[in-house]
Amino acid sequence: MVEIRVPKLNTNDEAYVLLEWLVADGAPVRGDEVVASVETSKTVEELVGGHDGILVHLLPAGAECAPGQPIARVAAAHDAVASPPAPDPAPPSGVPLITAPAQALIDELGIDPARVRALPVKVVRRADVERLAAASPPGASLRTLSGNQRAVGRTVSLSHQTIPAAYAAIKVDVGRAAAAARDLTRRLRKLVGLPDLLVAAVARLHEDFPLCFAALRDESTAAVPGSPHVGVTIDLGTGLYVPVIRDAHRKSVEEIAGELAGFRRQAQHGGFRQEQLDGGNIVVTLHHDPDIVMAVPIVFPGQACAVALTSPQREGERMVAVVGLAYDHRLVNGRDAVLFLQALKEVLEAVSFESL
Repeated sequence: MVEIRVPKLNTNDEAYVLLEWLVADGAPVRGDEVVASVETSKTVEELVGGHDGILVHLLPAGAECAPGQPIARVAAAHDAVASPPAPDPAPPSGVPLITAPAQALIDELGIDPARVRALPVKVVRRADVERLAAASPPGASLRTLSGNQRAVGRTVSLSHQTIPAAYAAIKVDVGRAAAAARDLTRRLRKLVGLPDLLVAAVARLHEDFPLCFAALRDESTAAVPGSPHVGVTIDLGTGLYVPVIRDAHRKSVEEIAGELAGFRRQAQHGGFRQEQLDGGNIVVTLHHDPDIVMAVPIVFPGQACAVALTSPQREGERMVAVVGLAYDHRLVNGRDAVLFLQALKEVLEAVSFESL
């Protein structure tokens, strides 16, 4: 008899939801057959059985499950004689699943089940019930945060709790960079913008500023990556995502522009695969609104720096953008942050197709 365990699917989640069983309890299953779907805060992942045999459920649909937890067993036909108690029946169509911790809190607080059923979610978790129970001003309506936004909240909280971040910013004359981007767009017949040039410039500083891409292991040790993997913020109104351009120092501006365009399409029309969001060692945050003159990003847990770019502003005869650097002060000191920003400024102000 072999156990099916939940893999680690999302580095920011401590628990997932067993969304649906795709193979019934006690039914035969093939090793390559998808048996269940598990919801993380960002995606829905499918789990395969891994072995031929009889599937024995250990958890009902709607239950919370932790990474590494067994949710089922695959038994040989002659071993599958004793099954655990049958899972709770699935709720009627249109009624959300309620996880066991959520139901316990509902019972404890005596919340009207009708209010729970009215929540605009498919799976009610304990956090949803906590928000439902919170006092609301007269006439206010309750709105449940999306799984994506809850994941953002956890990341922001962890960053503020664990990273002593500092910030510096520099003005950059982006007139030549903007002209280079327009020329590249004409030559390549593919939209190229200032963010694509900035990602390329950041990646090329990896060798000279390795600690800006490092991860703190303990108070005396930092892990320095061999390649820059640059995350880029994308928010088109469907949630904030930070997909990663891997080995960005080896890619041309054209390749980077193509990847970012693909990421924007994914953000607009569907979610990301977890592997597209994992593995970044620095982040570029983009702030496109023309009225934004300064942005201070968080430093993502496990990273050392985040680079912020605002939209260009007219300053006399120049077009100027503010490029900022938030940095973990345990790894990077102020002087190094200034040198990093000055190097970015030099690259962007002297940009040419050949240099990037």
